[in-house]
Amino acid sequence: MRVKKINLISLRNKILFRLILPHGKYLRERFKILFTFVQYLIPKFNKDGKIMIYSPQKLYLNKKNLPLNKYGSGHFCKFSVNCPKDSGVYLWVVDKKIIYIGETKNLYKRFNNGYGHISPRNCYEGGQYTNCKMNKIVLKYFSRGKTIKLYFHATKKYKILEQYLLNNFHTLFNEK
Repeated sequence: MRVKKINLISLRNKILFRLILPHGKYLRERFKILFTFVQYLIPKFNKDGKIMIYSPQKLYLNKKNLPLNKYGSGHFCKFSVNCPKDSGVYLWVVDKKIIYIGETKNLYKRFNNGYGHISPRNCYEGGQYTNCKMNKIVLKYFSRGKTIKLYFHATKKYKILEQYLLNNFHTLFNEK
């Protein structure tokens, strides 16, 4: 059944999705999904107070002569997240707008070993280009004076929930 309407309610440090499904002649609220604020995604700084940038692609021994992926060139930042190791769905929010929806088996690893620390291999074709893409988003927004808020909803059915939200909610950086 297709969602008729999604109400996004911003509460203090929480985001609540109220999904309204069609039911006969009337609309009926079916369920609520509560996302809790985890933290801001903030790049690490050097001792001079500047964002630490690096180019991990230079460290990769590219024996197969692979090309860089579309997000693999240029600079990246490092950041870390103090979060649980739970599975679930996460939201990236800027100015009360959801810019990205993702799912993970382990939130801690996804951010601290994925988005927040770019492996040199991920800069090349066949690597996890989403890590490069979203790391550049953190750097870009922070450089422009904007911070990204990270929200999370723990669930074992993270793949189903993510797909459901992506099918019914437009974001800036999710690719379809």
